[in-house]
Amino acid sequence: MLHVVRFVARFVYGTKLVEMIEHFRHTPMNILLIGFMGSGKTTIANRLANNLGFEFLDTDELIEKNAFKSINEIFTDEGESEFRKLESQVLGELEGRERMVIATGGGIVSSGDNIERLRKIGIVFWLDAGVDSILERVSRNNDRPLLKTNDPRKTILSLLDQRHKKYSECSDERIPTDGLSIEEVSFGISETARLWFAKRG
Repeated sequence: MLHVVRFVARFVYGTKLVEMIEHFRHTPMNILLIGFMGSGKTTIANRLANNLGFEFLDTDELIEKNAFKSINEIFTDEGESEFRKLESQVLGELEGRERMVIATGGGIVSSGDNIERLRKIGIVFWLDAGVDSILERVSRNNDRPLLKTNDPRKTILSLLDQRHKKYSECSDERIPTDGLSIEEVSFGISETARLWFAKRG
């Protein structure tokens, strides 16, 4: 099987993914996508869920459902700290379940406890998009409370700098998404996940 792992890994992302498989850790059969807002987590998670026959979940949507408020309303009425508490609560509710593909909020790694929970729930992929790609995508959406600033690019750079180490700590693999299509990213993750879960025995 290892030659197949190596082929998929090198074909899609390069030799670093080979190292990830070779440093396998036992996880429940779930896939989690982390990364900055606008990195494509929701779109790719939805595609993965369809391809694998898993349940698609978005932590932001679950928070809105639990709070009976939009993300913007939570930030405006209660602040970011309360939003982060709700985020942690949602992760706790997902523990113990399987066959899920979960798109997470960009700041979910702000809490060390969340990093531990994410890795406990399943295999974690970090979708790492460049600043220009992020800015182009988020400019189409006004529902981004943390980017309601005079200089969104500067805000993005600052937040990326704060979170980079935490994304790296949390993830089993970093995927630079610039230059890759949704289909390529989805294929690479789905095939890697199949092999990862097969190694559970």
